[in-house]
Amino acid sequence: MHMLTLNIEDSFYPHLKAILDKFVETKQVDYVEEDYYDYENNYPESVVVSSVEEVRRRVALSEEEKSMTEEEYEHVMNKFFKEELGVDR
Repeated sequence: MHMLTLNIEDSFYPHLKAILDKFVETKQVDYVEEDYYDYENNYPESVVVSSVEEVRRRVALSEEEKSMTEEEYEHVMNKFFKEELGVDR
């Protein structure tokens, strides 16, 4: 199952809601109230840690990774903000 969060123009919302209501009637789509969504049991498997050994393994792997210098990090972040978000950092 996939989830999608949208920001919808106010004038378009009634039209989209009518379309989605038809999908709800045919059980192809279901409305999920964010306050009630069970995030704890619906995380991707790649981020779920279920044992102390798994935590230790992930910590060891992260400690083995080569760290960037402050200058390298700043360069990478500036490039990301410029190319991906179109803003100067």
